[in-house]
Amino acid sequence: MKIRQDEIENLIRECKLTRCLECGKCTASCPLAEFFGDLEFGYTPRAIIERALLNSDLVTGDTIWYCLTCDVCTRGCPSGVCFRDFIEGLRNLMIKKGHTEYGAMCKQCGGYFLPTVTQKQLLDKICRDSDTVEFLFLCPVCRRRTYSHIVKKSISGR
Repeated sequence: MKIRQDEIENLIRECKLTRCLECGKCTASCPLAEFFGDLEFGYTPRAIIERALLNSDLVTGDTIWYCLTCDVCTRGCPSGVCFRDFIEGLRNLMIKKGHTEYGAMCKQCGGYFLPTVTQKQLLDKICRDSDTVEFLFLCPVCRRRTYSHIVKKSISGR
């Protein structure tokens, strides 16, 4: 299913992207480069906002999936742009429309919970033999449920 331009425009309006002054505070505070290594400007909050405001196609490619949704850019924005909400809204809209190629889906419930690029980076950073690796394939709800089940078993001695 195709995402309509008016759906993206509604997100732009709701998240106040038109207030962007292009000051660069969002990009300067963004931990993307630290987490992923050297990334191009096109993956930064400021570049994504520019593309959104110029009606560039944001739903193709993996650009919006690199955002860590940490909210650092939103908290530091002097204009009140809600970048994290925009990214999350756009991702959810894409998942709802069937564009799941960049979204990691929970192995238990099947729901989207994390971009695949983030999942891959986390897998590369931790020991793959660790017992915690399985948690990178579960959404937060299923992760809590699984963890509480493990804790209950260890407490009861079974």
